[in-house]
Amino acid sequence: MDVVYLSLIGVGFLSMAVALFIKTKPSGDSGTMLPTHRTTDKAEMEKILQQMSRQIKQEKDWMQKQLDQSHEELVMEIKHLRQRLEQLEHGKAAQLATVERESIQQAEALQMPVAKDEDVLVLRERYRRAFELRQEGLSLDEIAKRLGAGRGEIDLIFALAAKNERGMADA
Repeated sequence: MDVVYLSLIGVGFLSMAVALFIKTKPSGDSGTMLPTHRTTDKAEMEKILQQMSRQIKQEKDWMQKQLDQSHEELVMEIKHLRQRLEQLEHGKAAQLATVERESIQQAEALQMPVAKDEDVLVLRERYRRAFELRQEGLSLDEIAKRLGAGRGEIDLIFALAAKNERGMADA
């Protein structure tokens, strides 16, 4: 059996050597066609390479246009966003100024009691009446009863009046 395998391997090598010899041996007709075939292949290859280079250039130009267009769009979007940011900052500043003004007005309103003209007139009339009753010789308790006020309020009215009269005397 080993002999059979060895002989088959030998036949295979022999057939390969014959095939190689036949291919490398130039024949008269095939020798003239070979340069022509190579020249044709070279011309076709150059033509294909030129087409490919044109196609690559076209794709490069198209991609450059796309890139430029994207860049312009991004620049415009950034410009728009900056304007919007400035508007928002300006609006926020105006809003803060308004809130600050309102808080100042509220603080002033809390500090200054709002007295209506009617309330002031009623108080003046009450004070005038208290002084009239005192001139008539009524006691502080009686004045408080007649005016419907507390004794402390009447004491305060006369204490402030006395203080005011002393201040006028010093001047």
